[in-house]
Amino acid sequence: MDPIIILFLFFSLLGVLLAFLFFFKKKGNRLANTLLGIYTFLFAAELLNNSLRWSGEIKTATFVHFNLIHFTGWLIYGPLVFIYVRSVVKERGLKLTDLLFLIPPFLLFVLLFPFYRLPTAKKLAVVQNNTIFEYATFPYGSIWIIILIMLFYAFYTYFTFWKDRRIGVRENVWLKWFVGCYLAYVLLFASYIFLTWFRFMDPKYDYFVDVVIVLFIGLLAFFGFVQPEVFEGKTLKDVIPFVKYRKTGLSKALSKEMKEKLLTIMVEQKPYLNNELRLNDLSESLNLSRNHTSQIINEHFNCSFFDFINQYRVAEAKTLLLDSTENGSTITQIAYDVGFNNRASFYKAFKKFTDRSPSDHIKQIKAS
Repeated sequence: MDPIIILFLFFSLLGVLLAFLFFFKKKGNRLANTLLGIYTFLFAAELLNNSLRWSGEIKTATFVHFNLIHFTGWLIYGPLVFIYVRSVVKERGLKLTDLLFLIPPFLLFVLLFPFYRLPTAKKLAVVQNNTIFEYATFPYGSIWIIILIMLFYAFYTYFTFWKDRRIGVRENVWLKWFVGCYLAYVLLFASYIFLTWFRFMDPKYDYFVDVVIVLFIGLLAFFGFVQPEVFEGKTLKDVIPFVKYRKTGLSKALSKEMKEKLLTIMVEQKPYLNNELRLNDLSESLNLSRNHTSQIINEHFNCSFFDFINQYRVAEAKTLLLDSTENGSTITQIAYDVGFNNRASFYKAFKKFTDRSPSDHIKQIKAS
């Protein structure tokens, strides 16, 4: 057997093993683990299908039932990615409306079912005679609809969750990795279909495409299994050997000391009230470099510099809004008093960290 096919079969077996590890993993988010297990298993099945096709074994009685089994998987990947990310970011379980995600793959399954249900002998004859689509219905151009649906889920997932206030710096990196890997898979798959559809490339060269897919999805499976802080308290620096602050020279002891000093500065000096406050200003107060200061904020508080500062500003604003019912201060005046440069940025930050607008916050105060 071709060494390349053996390599792909190895990754297929590895995918199955990883899937079962996800299924039985008790730590972290159980639903997320299960979804990631299904995702990995479907990928392994697709890789196995391709390996059997390349080797010609898919036209034998032993493996003939593997024909077309991966088609419905193309329409299941996207919903799995969406629900997986939602379960991690929102900490929500499955909903009844999630069944709607199964409509496209179910419809495709129905179209292919006349072929799936054929007995072994009949199916073997159909496959060997290359008359599969006399039984399986797959309308001309359907593959492009499938690709559009796959692309939709990639972008819909990312833009639905990337601004969620519960996503810290590390989790945002993880989200980009996860959805980015899926998007890369879809784009490579689309590129292959485009090149073969218009005969710019011989279909047999999908070896190269699948090698890249294995790289992306394999990394995704690895990162998903060790899971960053959002799952088990592990940070990306424990997972990815080339993260931003791997070799900055800032010791753990000094980092912790500077964290405490920064907290003291924020409480006692309230530098966030200065609307011109910059990272360099905090660096000078800590007597650290700009990079080290950013590292402390990212690692200890899991947020960017601006989110770190704006959290204090919003907390201060909540106190002032409470008093505004008595002293008559306007929302705009409070926005400037706590360090914001304009009303719009204040509203945006306030909504991000409280899930309501300043006006709604005041109404809640008056109602209580």
